[in-house]
Amino acid sequence: MLGAAACAVVALPLTLALTDRHLAGASAALVVSTTAGTLAAAALALQPLLARRRQITPHQILGSVVLCLVLVHVGALFVEAPDDAWFALSPDGPTRARMALFATLALFGVVALGALRTRLPINAGTWRLLHAYLAVVVIVLGIGHAVLTDGALDGAGTTVLLVLGAIGLIGVPAAHVVRARRAR
Repeated sequence: MLGAAACAVVALPLTLALTDRHLAGASAALVVSTTAGTLAAAALALQPLLARRRQITPHQILGSVVLCLVLVHVGALFVEAPDDAWFALSPDGPTRARMALFATLALFGVVALGALRTRLPINAGTWRLLHAYLAVVVIVLGIGHAVLTDGALDGAGTTVLLVLGAIGLIGVPAAHVVRARRAR
């Protein structure tokens, strides 16, 4: 059941993005960027659903994959239009680009917290709070960036992005509730 739902969560936005007229005649770099960004947005919705207590989990692996996808997304934008990409990262860049920058920085924080969980001098409760807070920042700003960016996920894609964001945001506290129930 979860596998089928996960496939739908990934397939729907990817299909909408790759069949959108925005990509008709687009360069390979733009197609790669759009694909990577769309997969990253879909994965953000799945992340909280995969949170578990074990050594290396699907949650941790997917978190690393999301980071790689975001880096591919940004790298392909630099290949497509370096001057535009640098402008987007500047303080004068559009709001959607600053949202993406802050989401990416928060994503680095989430991944670093995950990788260093047992080595950090903080208790488990504080770690979970920081990890969840940064995850919410990543979801809100990442999905917000995707919604505000004119492109392959306009129209029906916007609704799909908002649903993905809602799933991810609801999933964060739900994961904590499930963990607390298991602990009892």
